[in-house]
Amino acid sequence: MTKKAPSAPRTAAIVGPYLSGKTTLLEALLFAAGRIPRKGSIKEANTVGDASPESRARQMTTEPNIANAEYIGDRWSFIDCPGSIELAQDVHNGLMVADAAVVVCEPDLHKAMAVGPLLRKLDENQIPHIVFINKMDTAQVGVKEVLEALQAVSSRPLVLREIPIKDGDKITGHVDLVSERAFRWNEHKPSDLIQIPDSLTQLEKSARTEMLESLADFDDKLLEALLEDSVPSTDDIYKYITKDLQQNLIVPVFFGSALHDNGIIRLMKALRHEAPEPSATAARLKIDSKGSSPIVRVFKTIHAGHSGKLSYVRVWRGEITDGMTLGGKRVSGLYHTLGQKHDKAPKAVAGDVVAIGRLEDVKTGDVLGAANGAGGAWSSLVKPLFSLAIHAEQRADEVKLSGALAKLVDEDPSLSWEASQDTGELLL
Repeated sequence: MTKKAPSAPRTAAIVGPYLSGKTTLLEALLFAAGRIPRKGSIKEANTVGDASPESRARQMTTEPNIANAEYIGDRWSFIDCPGSIELAQDVHNGLMVADAAVVVCEPDLHKAMAVGPLLRKLDENQIPHIVFINKMDTAQVGVKEVLEALQAVSSRPLVLREIPIKDGDKITGHVDLVSERAFRWNEHKPSDLIQIPDSLTQLEKSARTEMLESLADFDDKLLEALLEDSVPSTDDIYKYITKDLQQNLIVPVFFGSALHDNGIIRLMKALRHEAPEPSATAARLKIDSKGSSPIVRVFKTIHAGHSGKLSYVRVWRGEITDGMTLGGKRVSGLYHTLGQKHDKAPKAVAGDVVAIGRLEDVKTGDVLGAANGAGGAWSSLVKPLFSLAIHAEQRADEVKLSGALAKLVDEDPSLSWEASQDTGELLL
């Protein structure tokens, strides 16, 4: 593959159904990037993500897990989004600032339908995305069957990027269909480069031809070459894939096991080489990224106890520093994030995801720095499906209850509360 120039800081959202292994994948990506010295586990409650008391108690993601990392000279922010349908607003908010999404799913035909609404949302918002079939170490069905089930709920063609190497029923590695190189997986270590097994030679050729035919649907030059039995170079194939992914024409599909660190480096390299630049994402969102005056968008608000209000922002233009005035608001603290850990940052530049302290009266979805707050539409809020009547245990705490509800709505704008005119009850 042609050597790649360093990119501006990029952001990938990790999304998928409940229990698909998103937080474990975040842990594996951070470990592969050298951001953490060892992986934690959900079972041992020591992961970077899901570190809040509520997430630990429920053993599930209850708010976005945000982590900054660097991989081969490129800076990344990962947003691990909740999988539970009740927390869909946080998924939407994370996707609206991402350059690309990694859709995590299980190798289970019965669960494939659960990915459908998520794929539709990605298509509706023209967000480039990759599918990662997780938990292949416990798969009861083949990659091909999972691919067919997922294709039934995807309006974009799914393009398989690799095929499995098996030892009996166990997957022990993969063959990359672009580079035509084979890799044997190792537990928690980089894979070994091996020869393509003789038993897979014909299958690899067939699968590679199928991949190229999918790409040729979007490029007349490639189609003409295939009709003339001319095989494009490896570099050219990578260019076709990159172009088609960035234009949201195809959905590349990878597989592996986040728990055992299998297939993670291949996924990370695909993101590094093929995910769009922040300037392309800004253009998709109709945000003017040209110029030097800073523009940021708030995509998550958290009231973090002793540290107060934190606003997580994606920087679309310019540079921000602690103490500066941004959209009429003073920046009171600037932080890089690793889950619940916040490290002071001297500055943030276009593409960065950072937390800003105490941006009072600033809400999720707000754009700061642009004239009159302009800068791309923030799609409508997720609509609540039901309401609950709530009350303070003691009458003297009703004012405190109102304050707590205001913070809840600030953190998740799909929530709302009001006093019922019919019953007088307070409805959340």
